[in-house]
Amino acid sequence: MASTTTTTLVIVLSFLAAASSDVGMPFGTGLSSWKLTTQELEVFNHTIVSPGSYGVMSHFWITGHNDFPSVDEVVFRYYLDGEEDASIEFTPSVACGVGFDDDKAPWGTAWFGKGSASGGWFHNFKIPFQKSVRVTAFHPMGAGDGFYIVVRGVENLPVVIGGVTLPPTARLHQSRLVNHTFQPLDYVPLVDLKEGNGMIFMSTLTVQSGNLNFLEGCVHAYTPYDTPFPGMLIATGTEDYYNSGWYFSAGQFHMPTTGFTHLNTTNGVTWSAYRFHDMDPLPFHNGIRFVWRNGDAVDPTTGHKCFVQTGGSVVGNPTESVVTFYTWVYVF
Repeated sequence: MASTTTTTLVIVLSFLAAASSDVGMPFGTGLSSWKLTTQELEVFNHTIVSPGSYGVMSHFWITGHNDFPSVDEVVFRYYLDGEEDASIEFTPSVACGVGFDDDKAPWGTAWFGKGSASGGWFHNFKIPFQKSVRVTAFHPMGAGDGFYIVVRGVENLPVVIGGVTLPPTARLHQSRLVNHTFQPLDYVPLVDLKEGNGMIFMSTLTVQSGNLNFLEGCVHAYTPYDTPFPGMLIATGTEDYYNSGWYFSAGQFHMPTTGFTHLNTTNGVTWSAYRFHDMDPLPFHNGIRFVWRNGDAVDPTTGHKCFVQTGGSVVGNPTESVVTFYTWVYVF
């Protein structure tokens, strides 16, 4: 008679074999000492040929020299399923939650990071597609060589976010705004999806402002889409959203789900941060508005911040802010 340990081992190995058989073949490429130009060039393409299969891009990495042009500013685009306008567009640094060419390294989480003083940016975001993917790159500042790039994916790879296995037909939607100016107390639309169901995966935010009072801004989620103000209060201030406090009084950090990645107060303020929602899922139904405010105000009748939409007593002296954000959202 087989022992309990042997029987258990057989069951576990059988489960792993069944699970691995469901996952298809990997695909991808690497480019060594590649020359980038201002013209959009194809890095990689892949088409699913097996009936009933789908693909998931699962890894991205780039490095290069410190010479102009900077590897941080390369623009990558992912065209999914034959679309004419790319679903996904990013620069490596901002995709990893870092603004203003901050080259602090090494650091990383399971999802992304930076492993080299020059470049070394990587992310393991899961980008599903049904038929095909085409990855391109260009450098808006000029031509240069010495770039090294790897992109990779797997067919039929399950996408699991926050313990939830997404349907194979899920799409990764990217809400993106680059160098847009917002006035004090403006609401910044990190996500604006009028319909559909899904989950917010992560966001990166960079801000250039006159002082740090933009950090008073609260974060709200409205789902369904037409939910009235104040919706669900996600954070009582900007640093609170990143699990810190008191204007990030402990300094910069790179933690598994949140990071405060850049701060310079030499001439005004430049600042950046990231936030994942894989450990604390943020699903939505029938659309979502996900907003952050450039500074905030206190309701004089209650003394509470975040619950006055117009008017109130402004906290500090927030100024005009130039904002870039990427918010990555799975829709299904």
